[in-house]
Amino acid sequence: MKFEGIRTIAVLGAGIMGHGIAQAFLMNGYPVRLYDLKGPILDTARAHIEKNLELFHDRGLLKKHEIEPALQRLTTTTELQAAAQGSDFIVEAAPENLAVKQDLFQRVESFCHADAIIASNTSSLMMTDIGARVKKKDRLVITHWFNPPHIVPTVEVVKGEQTSDATVTTTIRLLSRIRKLPVKINLELPGFLVNRIQAAMAREVIDLYEKGVASAADIDQAIKGSIGFRLASIGMLLTMDLGGLDIWLKVCENLAPQIQSMTEPPKALQNLVAQGHYGIKSGKGFYDYTLDSSRAELDETVRKRDKEFLERLRADYWNK
Repeated sequence: MKFEGIRTIAVLGAGIMGHGIAQAFLMNGYPVRLYDLKGPILDTARAHIEKNLELFHDRGLLKKHEIEPALQRLTTTTELQAAAQGSDFIVEAAPENLAVKQDLFQRVESFCHADAIIASNTSSLMMTDIGARVKKKDRLVITHWFNPPHIVPTVEVVKGEQTSDATVTTTIRLLSRIRKLPVKINLELPGFLVNRIQAAMAREVIDLYEKGVASAADIDQAIKGSIGFRLASIGMLLTMDLGGLDIWLKVCENLAPQIQSMTEPPKALQNLVAQGHYGIKSGKGFYDYTLDSSRAELDETVRKRDKEFLERLRADYWNK
């Protein structure tokens, strides 16, 4: 499939990631067929998309007259065939379960046309495994988006063992067309690039929290005002170059033996999940949201995050 031939997008899964991915395409002129198993999920997704389009307008990233046409480009369906048939670029955003994804890809291939590109939004699985039952494997690719996907610029593009260069090129051009920053990952490995870095950071951060080095709020504040402040502008390797690699070598020599190197998930994380504490969606995680937060206040926390993200998006990426 050539980039110029992509006319219609299908997104399979209307949850947090799926409806945000759909919005990214809708805002940039593409008709989107959004699929999920249940109608109410699709209704909620449409409502979220409409609300988020308004938020883009409020922050000066979308004109008022562009909202309704974007919504009109959205079609929702509970029929997989209706979503896949005739679509040119298909993004799977199903739960992170290999068997589920394998079955979905096999079924999608039976419905879509021979040139359609089929992408997975998996964050940790390998395309070679996901597409094991697909006959035409050259058109399979991973597009790993980051939450919230309608705002965060980067999308990792990962080849499977048999993914063609043409599929990767078309995918990168398409993502660039919708104002994303596609990053080509040259080696297929679990977690790709960003999640491996994020997991390593999470391991150390949770270990510091577990040891009582600082509170959750102070750990987050420290990161936001230092690493986060710098990396939002210059990235890690440029940070090291600017600081001096000789100095960084000394830092690594001093700290490498001291930092956490466990090969299993942190105990604090395991314990919270075992107790049913999943973060904001359950009311408690590293922070306790049940003490003074109503549902509306929790929603506003997410909305505040998105407003801040959109300000950064507008300043650093949108018109460049």
